[in-house]
Amino acid sequence: MVKANKYLKVCRKCRAACCKLGGPDLSEKEMKQVLKDGFRNCFRKVGKNHYELISTKGRCPYLKKDDSCEIHKVKPFICLCWPVLPKYKGNKRKYMIVECPLTPLLSKKDIEKCKKEANKIPKNILYNCWKMSSLSKAEIKLIKKRLKKFKMKELK
Repeated sequence: MVKANKYLKVCRKCRAACCKLGGPDLSEKEMKQVLKDGFRNCFRKVGKNHYELISTKGRCPYLKKDDSCEIHKVKPFICLCWPVLPKYKGNKRKYMIVECPLTPLLSKKDIEKCKKEANKIPKNILYNCWKMSSLSKAEIKLIKKRLKKFKMKELK
C-alpha cells in the first residue's frame, strides 16, 4: 500500500489519470466497508462477490474535484496496488507495472507492498471486469482508449 500523502502531489499533477479508468471493481466486502464508513452508494452488482462503480465519463465517482480520493481510508485493493496490476496467464498470476508519474518514485519495497495488495483481489473480479460490466459501450470504449495511453511492462 503506497502512502497517499507521500505521493499526492504527483497524482494531482497527472490529474489522477488512473481514477479516470472507470473506477475499480470491488468485492462485496470492500463495497460494504465503503458504505459502512458512510460514503454514498455508487455501486452496481454485476456478479457474485463482484461490484462495479457507476462512473460518469469514465471518472471514478469517489474522485474529488482536487483529484484526491474521497474514500482513501477504505480504498479498494485494485487502487491500493496501483501502479502494479495483477494479470493472469493461464492459471498463473503475473504482475504488470504501469508507467505513470508515480512509478519512478517507487522503491522495491513499495512495489512488493503493491503486489501484496494485488494478491487480495478476487480472481473472478480480475477475470470478469470487462465481461460483466454494465457500463455503456461508449463508456467502455472511452476507458479502454484512456488505458491504452499507459505503457505497461511485466514485473519479474
